[in-house]
Amino acid sequence: MGKFLARRLASILPTLFFVTVLIFGLQQLLPGDPAMILAGEDQDPNVVAYLRQKMHLDQPLPVQYFHWLGGVVQGDLGASLRIQKPVTELILEKLPVTIQLAVMAMLIALAIGVTAGIVAAVKKDSAWDYAANIFA
Repeated sequence: MGKFLARRLASILPTLFFVTVLIFGLQQLLPGDPAMILAGEDQDPNVVAYLRQKMHLDQPLPVQYFHWLGGVVQGDLGASLRIQKPVTELILEKLPVTIQLAVMAMLIALAIGVTAGIVAAVKKDSAWDYAANIFA
């Protein structure tokens, strides 16, 4: 059992690495410079330099990646550039509505799926069976 678990964990690690690199890379492709955006309209060079240093934008990409990864591992998803609030806080605000939406979608899917399954099983190889499969 221990060998199996170790093999499964070993196979997950490369996947996690590539997913984190992909997410970090996509964030880097966003248009604009975050330091310039946060600096506002004035864009004082001292403020921009301070923001670049604070956000580690003045360092090479691998160093930025490890700073970002360290924050993600600790649960720090950063701050929203638009409204200056922690992303974790924003997620927690929307979580109840998201859970409600997911539960309602599952209930509707179960109701349709179970009903269509019963119709397809009872009326096997009939027009009702095919219609239930197409509808579901």
